[in-house]
Amino acid sequence: MYDRFWRDVLSLSSFFAPAITPLQSRLGISSREILELLGERFGRRAAERLGEEGLDTLLSKVSDMWRELKIGEFVVESRKPLRITIRNCVICGQLPEVGRLYKCAFHLGFIKGLLSQALGRDVRVEEVEGVEGEAGTWTRRFLADVES
Repeated sequence: MYDRFWRDVLSLSSFFAPAITPLQSRLGISSREILELLGERFGRRAAERLGEEGLDTLLSKVSDMWRELKIGEFVVESRKPLRITIRNCVICGQLPEVGRLYKCAFHLGFIKGLLSQALGRDVRVEEVEGVEGEAGTWTRRFLADVES
């Protein structure tokens, strides 16, 4: 019974919101920071489950997974240096009323966790200039200190 509840992140977040929101405020922890940590954990788990055959295969599997799950496009634009582009994100695309780019840190954390776990070292990832599109079709580009 309880197991089903814990599988649904929306139920979990709404259940804990009365405690998390005041703690965030009191301790100065931003939602951006929480999203980045969540993304990093997801990225590490993806690398654990998909990354046994090396970085190039891992990146290909993640790209395939993104497409299969219909959550956008995860594209490796270059390998030296490693530049990843995420297009048509279903997360950012859910915010059409914002009218400007939503500063979502989930993908940054995901890529950082994915690469750090796969390479066994802390990887720096930054969102680079050149974000384009309109609400629902944002394109974000990330640069990592990795050459694959």
